[in-house]
Amino acid sequence: MQVESLIGQVITCYVTGKEFMGAADGCSVNYARDSEGHLYSDEGVDIAQRKDLLDRSKPFTGYISRDGRSLTGWKGNILGTVIWSTSVRLSRWSHFHGPNMQAYRIRDIHGGYWYGRGNPGMCVNLRAYKKG
Repeated sequence: MQVESLIGQVITCYVTGKEFMGAADGCSVNYARDSEGHLYSDEGVDIAQRKDLLDRSKPFTGYISRDGRSLTGWKGNILGTVIWSTSVRLSRWSHFHGPNMQAYRIRDIHGGYWYGRGNPGMCVNLRAYKKG
């Protein structure tokens, strides 16, 4: 499926209802589209991700900051803090991670706890847990 570029067009954000001009933003753009075709501004994506963190019944996908201290969204918006991490040796060498991967525990901006594996600067799939 080919998606047309919206650079230079007026876009209405699905979440905020605000209009903005589609523009290139480095190697990315300042808008996103979900699987249903809704369009979001960077602000709208941040709001939607913050809301998604409240649903702890399903995994959450985010990014570990390059310094390994934060959970972020695509544009670097802070969604949580790494509260613990340790290096885990992989059973075989990975083209993405090398011989090791980090295991993380994260406290999100709402106070919920998550765990997952990844490396700084990369995408991580997190699952909720109760701190006990």
